[in-house]
Amino acid sequence: MASVTIVCARCTSSNYETDRFCAGCGLPIGGMQPDADAGLDALGPYEAPDPADPDVGRAIHDFLTRSGGPLAPAGRGWRTTVALGLDRKQAIYVGPAGVDAEGRSLVGFVSVCGPAVERDCRILLKLNARMIDGCFAIRVLRGEEYFVFVENLPVELLPPLDAAAVLRRIAAAADGLEDRLSRGRDIY
Repeated sequence: MASVTIVCARCTSSNYETDRFCAGCGLPIGGMQPDADAGLDALGPYEAPDPADPDVGRAIHDFLTRSGGPLAPAGRGWRTTVALGLDRKQAIYVGPAGVDAEGRSLVGFVSVCGPAVERDCRILLKLNARMIDGCFAIRVLRGEEYFVFVENLPVELLPPLDAAAVLRRIAAAADGLEDRLSRGRDIY
């Protein structure tokens, strides 16, 4: 009787159907497959800003329009894609992220890096120790845990910022981890 093999979504190693984890990289086998559209859930529930706060949606749209990149509605915000070198690109989801401790309305930037695997958490923590802006985190998207890059900025800081530079920095950070985790594949 022939055995059924499943190819790992990350490293493409062959695994038996009964295996719970990939023999090559440790990624859970089965339901966990890279989902290029998982980012559509990246802008999860948030605490709505006070009515007296500036129009967060308009500020986000204006900021993204200034970047010159493609723009599409996604969940509670917008999706833009940043072109990176070597024919790679990275999607970034931008939307309201509630308020900070000082009561300022926040804009959240989220970019998906890949399925979360416990053994890669050490890599994530080491990378976070070197971050100046933003951080790597884990978010549940479509019922599965994913590594994401997250940055929150007060809405009043958006107007003077170079939108294209901010988005490129976020995309480069997220794509760097995606490249490492997926062994060169460009999924998100």
